[in-house]
Amino acid sequence: MEIIVVASQKGGSGKTTTTRSLAVLAQKTLGSTVIIDLDPQGSLTAWWNRREDQQPALVAFDIAEFTERMEQLEAAGIEYVFVDTPPSVHPEILDVMRKATMIVVPVRPSPDDLDAVRDTLAMIEAAGAPFVFVLTQAKHRTRLQLSAVQALAQHGKLAPTVIHDRTDFPTTAISGQTVNEQEAASPSGREVQDVLEYVMQQCRKYGNTAVVA
Repeated sequence: MEIIVVASQKGGSGKTTTTRSLAVLAQKTLGSTVIIDLDPQGSLTAWWNRREDQQPALVAFDIAEFTERMEQLEAAGIEYVFVDTPPSVHPEILDVMRKATMIVVPVRPSPDDLDAVRDTLAMIEAAGAPFVFVLTQAKHRTRLQLSAVQALAQHGKLAPTVIHDRTDFPTTAISGQTVNEQEAASPSGREVQDVLEYVMQQCRKYGNTAVVA
């Protein structure tokens, strides 16, 4: 079972959007998937409650039960777990990170977000888990985007595909959907697919993972 933890110490980085976008596509193209909302703000849960499609399933539990619940999900045949985490430093988040096959760190191309990466990297280093950056909410062909790519590449692996700032992300979320559910061939849909493919490629280095269809 692959556990993909989406984490950032900076609020507004796109964690929830990244989590649900990747999880929905994984359910459709890879195999049985669940999502877990560990953020007290509950944005992922609120989005899921607006969905008509109940897949991927949302599993709710206390963060202290994480290890036990992961064992139960694996025994039930779940193949992929996507975890949304709070933007905070907490010892129990470290425990979650330690269980991750891969940590995905969404980062917006802004000075504030790039500065906040240091705190996130400190937690990841303490957890000893592999990670990749994903540049999110970027404007096309801007100097900020280029600078962010260069800065992040110095700290770790960066997904080669950038997820750009488009209105279809919040628009589809209104009805509890994702961009890949309404128009998979859209630019946003293709970006999400490329990012998922990259994340799964990185996961294969740490376990057996299917290839995105």
